[in-house]
Amino acid sequence: MKELLSRFIRNLIILTAILASTGFAVSYFTSGVITRYWPLLLLLFAGITLTLVAVLISASEKKFSRFSNTFMLASMLKILLLILVIGGYSFKFPGDAIRFSVTLLVLYLIYLGFEIYWLLQLQRTDKKDS
Repeated sequence: MKELLSRFIRNLIILTAILASTGFAVSYFTSGVITRYWPLLLLLFAGITLTLVAVLISASEKKFSRFSNTFMLASMLKILLLILVIGGYSFKFPGDAIRFSVTLLVLYLIYLGFEIYWLLQLQRTDKKDS
């Protein structure tokens, strides 16, 4: 499991670096397409994804029911946190709310796909070990 977690962290850093370079290019060549706080969103999603997958890898070492309960709880908390972030930001900066929300949605979908891919890798590893 430690090897899987270290591979996950390495690929998370690579994904975040690719998204950072893409974000810099988009913000440099176009003005106002994405929110100016996109680097903070990138760090938020990288941190949430790292925490969530580390917790799920730990939960997978126990019973499957614990893994599924942890997964559902963590996913719900992540969505609630993101709704609070969108609501708070939209209240504080209503002029940038749409760009912020769209940027957050795009990053959410990218990191969600990345998270699902690694959870499937975890499932395959568990099946090989059994």
